[in-house]
Amino acid sequence: MKKAAFILGSIVLASCGAPNESVGTLEELQAQKDSLVAARATLDATIASVEAQLTALDTNENYDRVTSIEVQPTNFEHYFDVFGLVEADKSINLFPTASGKVSKIYVKNGQRVSKGQLLMVLESGILESSLKELENGLELAKTVFEKQEKLWINEQIGSEIQYLQTKNNYDGLVQKVTTLKEQIALSEIRAPFAGAIDNIFAKEGELAGPQFPSMRLVNTSGVYVKADVPESYSNRVRVGTPANVVFTSMDYAIEAQVLQVGQFIQEGNRTFSINVSLPVSEGVKPNQMVHVALQDYKNEEALTVPASLVQQDVAGNDFIYTLKVVSGTTQYEVVKTWVNTGLTFKGMTEILTGLEAGTVVVDKGSRSVRSGQNVVIG
Repeated sequence: MKKAAFILGSIVLASCGAPNESVGTLEELQAQKDSLVAARATLDATIASVEAQLTALDTNENYDRVTSIEVQPTNFEHYFDVFGLVEADKSINLFPTASGKVSKIYVKNGQRVSKGQLLMVLESGILESSLKELENGLELAKTVFEKQEKLWINEQIGSEIQYLQTKNNYDGLVQKVTTLKEQIALSEIRAPFAGAIDNIFAKEGELAGPQFPSMRLVNTSGVYVKADVPESYSNRVRVGTPANVVFTSMDYAIEAQVLQVGQFIQEGNRTFSINVSLPVSEGVKPNQMVHVALQDYKNEEALTVPASLVQQDVAGNDFIYTLKVVSGTTQYEVVKTWVNTGLTFKGMTEILTGLEAGTVVVDKGSRSVRSGQNVVIG
């Protein structure tokens, strides 16, 4: 080491001893130039030799530092997103069957009602008066028929035609009373199922009819989500497919699953419909928009790496920088490893081929290393 330094110093001194201004003939100047060129070549060679010796003797050489990840099998799931609407099987508008003025509304907005409960009635005074008249006539017709029947059947008094006439009169009035009662019943609106009155459109004193809804009845115990899925996923979504339903407006999510898959592709938007369960319905309202994430792939033994570590060459081939131990040292050699990638979800990419369990890949610093370079982990 000392000898190399002595040679270098001697050459430097010899160079410095050259005159600042060269004078003489052309031949003398050419000879002086050749001498300086030879001295420079000797100096370059000496410097290279000294650097090689320094490298060999310097045990504190600085290598690029990187971090690493050891690839191990893990569960990998992939989801795709669609939007849906909350729907309810028991969410209906109630219409009066007959036309008439609203006589009485027995419920209020938001009130819970039971099945069969009377909600509203229309004025039916004329029909009720007619019913009383018919019922009075029915009582008389019944008495006459029973007497005529007794006389004809038991005592053979009178004629058969009289008996048939009284029977026909009685049966006709029975039918008229039944029909009139049915007409009166049409002036009532009763709850077809238990639920809550969501909105009342009619007002007491106003005219109501079959063409206008009077109120809306909702039961949220049977709500579900209906969504449209692109036809490209038709072979990935089936009954029982896991799903996450996110209520962005309510800031919470529910784990669910697909209940029904449509068998028809809509021509307008090339989608098919699905129904997704809602195990929790508290606070959920029909027609509410939700975000639905559907699981279309799962591998419990997948090899995955952060998506940022996957790089491409100019030909579009994917590769990852892996690390191989340099024998006898604490250093690692960077190796460019070609891979085939699968799906990416939440920043992780599945590696289909090219990596094995236990492979160490470059993490931080993967964009600044090159194949064949020696690095240290730290």
